[in-house]
Amino acid sequence: MRVSLINIIIFLVVIACNFNSGYEDIDGFKLTHTYEINLDNYTSPVEEYFQYVLDWKGREAIAFHVRKKNVIKLYDLSTGKLLEELEYNNSGPDALPNMYDFYILNKDTIFLNRRYHYELFQLDNSLKIVNQFKFLKEDEKIDPVSMIPLSGETFLIMFNHNKIFRVIGDKIFVRGVPDKNPDLLSFYQVDCNLVGIDLTNNEFVRLLGYPDKMKQHVWGGFASELFSDYSYKKDQFCLSYAGDELVHLINKEGEFLANFPAYPKNFKTITPIRAPASDSEKAYLAHYFEQFIFGSVLHDDYRDMIYRIALEPIPDNDDMLLMDPLYRPRNMIVMAFDPNQDYRKVGEMLLQQSEKGVYLDRCFVNEKGLNITYVDLENEDKLYFKTFVVE
Repeated sequence: MRVSLINIIIFLVVIACNFNSGYEDIDGFKLTHTYEINLDNYTSPVEEYFQYVLDWKGREAIAFHVRKKNVIKLYDLSTGKLLEELEYNNSGPDALPNMYDFYILNKDTIFLNRRYHYELFQLDNSLKIVNQFKFLKEDEKIDPVSMIPLSGETFLIMFNHNKIFRVIGDKIFVRGVPDKNPDLLSFYQVDCNLVGIDLTNNEFVRLLGYPDKMKQHVWGGFASELFSDYSYKKDQFCLSYAGDELVHLINKEGEFLANFPAYPKNFKTITPIRAPASDSEKAYLAHYFEQFIFGSVLHDDYRDMIYRIALEPIPDNDDMLLMDPLYRPRNMIVMAFDPNQDYRKVGEMLLQQSEKGVYLDRCFVNEKGLNITYVDLENEDKLYFKTFVVE
């Protein structure tokens, strides 16, 4: 099983659901608001590189990195109109080619990730480079065919709608993905799932590996993912491993503080990849589709709540290579946990999908509540965010 194929399918399939067919088993959640964004012809409602921006020149905004246009587009969350386009050069002097992930800290500080070149750039408000971070040693040997470093100790940094990038004090904290095969046990022995980067000297430190339970088995590319969030109020990270029913809490030093069970009512334990399945693409994908998978985790500092998303199995799925994230998405279960009640589950909502629209696991929290992305299949030039609160 090729790692590149696995990564593509993870992105396109770890999504979910919609509300148009009605709610089932709602307990505690209430729909309170809807945002509507008017997209242009070049911006897809399923853009991978997406960010909620609390304050863009005084406005709440939704930002998309449209890679084919070398532009970051910001839309006003309240009016749905295009606020601004930040275009960068991919050729010529000060070029920024092959950019993937992005993060807007504020109007004067934007980060772009030249992911597969192991470089991160910090830009100013004119999109000029003010700092550059490199994650390969100067003497690192590269495989001439795959272009992957040979040491086995390297990692890619990735940050998008549910992989973390946070600037906390004088440090960046970001998701690191090891340059290893997730079908091998060595993948789960790494210590780079969370990486800290010092903004004062550009040095980085590895902070986090897998839980002990996951270190003992092979989980495959689908269940190896890590989604995370950070609470500025509590000064702690929330971690959601795709194959683990627990949510973990750690501090900025990478030390585990606590964990708690965070799974839906009809949950069945996720099992490691079976040895025969790893040798057959059909069996490998069937193993994934037949199981639950966990997605985003979000900390709500406004209401002191933690949300976690679980995606239901698709046991009858015959279309093994789903290349369209809007095609046959999984039902999505949204859960809420209260830290003040020993992380007791206080809300669970099953969101059934339909042919009218699809909800994606691209969420954010603001003052109004938990906002979940929704695509109307009859009008993909508009993007919606449904806002929920726990009653």
